[in-house]
Amino acid sequence: MRNNVRHIAVRGNRVRRFARAWLITISVLNGLAGLVCGVLLIARPDGGLLMATALLPVIRKLPLANVFFVDLFWIGVAMILALGVPNAVVAVMLLRRDSRQYQAAIAAALLLMGWCGFELIFMFNIAALGYFVVGMISALCALWLLRSPQEASA
Repeated sequence: MRNNVRHIAVRGNRVRRFARAWLITISVLNGLAGLVCGVLLIARPDGGLLMATALLPVIRKLPLANVFFVDLFWIGVAMILALGVPNAVVAVMLLRRDSRQYQAAIAAALLLMGWCGFELIFMFNIAALGYFVVGMISALCALWLLRSPQEASA
C-alpha cells in the first residue's frame, strides 16, 4: 500500500513539473512572438516585414475595417498588448514563483484563446486552431497547478 502511495506522489510531482515547464515555455515563446511580431507590424503596417501582405484583403472585410483594419498597425498594437506583454509578465512571474503566477497564467491563456477564437471565427486557419489548443492546455495546466495542494508548499 505504501509503495502505491509513493508511486502516485512521484507521478504527481512529475506531472506538476511538466505542467510548470509547459507554462514557462509557452509564456516565454508567446511573449517573445507577441512582442516581436507586434513591433514588426507597427514598423511596417503593410505586413511586409512578416510577409503578411496577403492578410490585408482578408482583414479589410472584418467588422470596423475602415477604422481598425485599414492596415496591420492596430493588429500589431493589439498583439503586443494582448499577447506579448501578458505572456512576458507571466513568464517572469513563473520564474520568480510569484504567489499569483497561476492566476496570471490563466488570464494569459484566456487572452490567447480569445485572440485565436476571433481569428477562427473571421479567418479560419490551422495555426489559430493549434494556438487555441495551446491556450486550452495552458489554462488547464495553470488551473491544475493552482488547485494542487503540494504546489503551494513547493
